[in-house]
Amino acid sequence: NLSLPEFINLRQDGGYVEIDGGVRGIILYRANSSTYMAYERNCSFRPNEACATVDVHNSGLFMVDPCCNSNFNFSDGNPSGGPAWRPLVRYRTQLSGLSLTVSSEVIN
Repeated sequence: NLSLPEFINLRQDGGYVEIDGGVRGIILYRANSSTYMAYERNCSFRPNEACATVDVHNSGLFMVDPCCNSNFNFSDGNPSGGPAWRPLVRYRTQLSGLSLTVSSEVIN
């Protein structure tokens, strides 16, 4: 429910929140009022490493795995720097009114 206080950052374009789910959590990102992305926080480079967890960079402009120093863009989860060559796992999202559903269906 996007009207809940914990999702206030998803009310503006470029906003993001981290939620439970997936392997190591999920980063929800709002591209625009009708497009939300859900990315797995488990890094695509050596995903079995204990520290392979992706966070949003302090700038809020991209995602980064501080373990291997790979960077990923918000538009499609593709790597934009570092050793990772595969995109982050992206889950299907569906918006209906103020209800955002994130399914376990992988779309990349």
